[in-house]
Amino acid sequence: MNINLNQLWVFHAVAKSRGFTRAASDLCLTQPGISKHIKQLEEYYGVQLFDRLGKKVLPTQAGELLLEATTEVFRLLDNAKVKIYDLGEMTAGRITIGASFTAGTYLLPEIIGQFNQQYKGVELLLDISLSDRIAEKVISNDLDIGFIGAPYEDERLINRRFYDDTLVVILPKGHPWQNRKAIRLAELTDQPFVYSIKGSGTRTVIQEKLNNAGVKLQKVIEFGNTETVKKAVVAGIGISILSEAVIRNEVASGQMCAIPLDEGGITRTFFMVFHKDKYRTKATSALIEMVDAFVDNKGNRGHC
Repeated sequence: MNINLNQLWVFHAVAKSRGFTRAASDLCLTQPGISKHIKQLEEYYGVQLFDRLGKKVLPTQAGELLLEATTEVFRLLDNAKVKIYDLGEMTAGRITIGASFTAGTYLLPEIIGQFNQQYKGVELLLDISLSDRIAEKVISNDLDIGFIGAPYEDERLINRRFYDDTLVVILPKGHPWQNRKAIRLAELTDQPFVYSIKGSGTRTVIQEKLNNAGVKLQKVIEFGNTETVKKAVVAGIGISILSEAVIRNEVASGQMCAIPLDEGGITRTFFMVFHKDKYRTKATSALIEMVDAFVDNKGNRGHC
């Protein structure tokens, strides 16, 4: 018996979705049909490819090896498809972009707007999530390009520095520190401190700075994302540290105060990330050039 690409695609869908039902829905197949393809693959390789743990379906060690192989196979096929497309004019196509909350909400909309005006036939899809998740989706070929708030160390990724921002301490209106010129990191120890959830690029940068300074926060309150952190500070729940770019409106309207950090402050660097082996289409290259032009105009271009 030989295996075919359809069987491998079914296996890949089951392994990625961790379930037969979800894979059947995604592929518009019946669940018995999915099970038949997996059984044929298991007979071909002579091993079990999945462990059935209640409602969860998890790849075995052999399944993980096959998943790694199918991910590479389908990446190569995708590359071939876009290379063929690139033989023509850039009048159609799609770019899937991932971005951290800060990059996706405050840095990219203007760029995306300009790109849409210039390349009306190219569809841009934006996925906003935690920096770690964005990087993982670029690695798994689910995204063409990512914009994240801290470098992600993986040999399959290229981290390209593209935008720098300064982090400041934010305080609710009426806080005793609101007229200070600067705040030392050590002073944060006993303050109620509002954090975004783990995986956030902002949190990663702040935690690294605190660790290097030997500062341990005693009262940490965790919220979902940058917007909820800002709302918590405005409500007087605690203080926090965020990028200047994301709190300008609240400071201008008097809802909160922004005070620089002493000891050199914290500079936040955003990165563009690419899969090192993924082919860049003409459209993707055009978007990258537009990003470069945007940050050049802002006078905030980093260095590769």
